[in-house]
Amino acid sequence: MEMYTGAVIGGLLPSAPSLVGWIVVVVLASIMLRRGGGRAERFLLAGASLMLVQSLITTLTAALSTWLIVDWGMANVEAASVLGMFGLIRGLVGLAGIICLVYAFWVKFNKAKPARIEGVH
Repeated sequence: MEMYTGAVIGGLLPSAPSLVGWIVVVVLASIMLRRGGGRAERFLLAGASLMLVQSLITTLTAALSTWLIVDWGMANVEAASVLGMFGLIRGLVGLAGIICLVYAFWVKFNKAKPARIEGVH
C-alpha cells in the first residue's frame, strides 16, 4: 500500500498547481452560474470540469502503472500499452475541455455587430 501512496503523491506533486487552479475555476464558474450566468458560464464550468478530470487522470496514471507492473505482473511493454490508452483518453478529455473553454470565451467576448440592411438607417 505504501508503494501506491508514494506513486500517487509522486504524480500529485507536479500536477498540484493545475489541480488547485482548475478547482478554483470550477468554484468561481459555479458561483457565476448561480448568480444568473448564461451560456458562457455553463461552458466555462463544463470546460473547467473536464480539465480537472484530465488533471486527475494524469495523477492517477502513476499509481496505475505501479499497480499493473507489481500486482498484475505485466511486462513493461504491456503496461505501456494500457497506459497509452489512458493517455489517449486523457488527451480527448483535455481537447473537449479546451474546446468548451474557447467557446465560453468566444460567447462571452464576441461583440460582433449585426449585419446592416442597405437602405435602412
